[in-house]
Amino acid sequence: MMKTNKINKQKLKCLSKIANSPCGLKKEQNARYTFRTSTIPFDDHTAYLSMATALLEVCVLALDGQGSFYSKTLSNQSLDTSVKLVLEMAIEMMPHDDMFKYQQILAILEEDTEGTHFPEKLKKLLKSNADEKEENA
Repeated sequence: MMKTNKINKQKLKCLSKIANSPCGLKKEQNARYTFRTSTIPFDDHTAYLSMATALLEVCVLALDGQGSFYSKTLSNQSLDTSVKLVLEMAIEMMPHDDMFKYQQILAILEEDTEGTHFPEKLKKLLKSNADEKEENA
């Protein structure tokens, strides 16, 4: 009985670890819709962009007529439909948020206070600092 209890606890621990894994489909809700998102682990940004590039290259090959479907499950799909799905996935994979963060970092480092991505509080601080320097000069 004691051994069975220990085994069941270990099973629950393993199942919990699997359920809480960051990979796979995750249920997310916004105000109007429930959808599933997937997390794909990458080693670094280079691997991430390489994967997106490879997907786009596959689309180019398919559209050039050099690609064909060998899977029975995809044989009913048209080439255009499949390419469209891959293109949509590649677009979703593009690092839009990372690029936005990069633009914000550049604006801050370059002190581009006129840039759209420059934080307002920092802009005010830089302006008041510049005003103080003018007064002291």
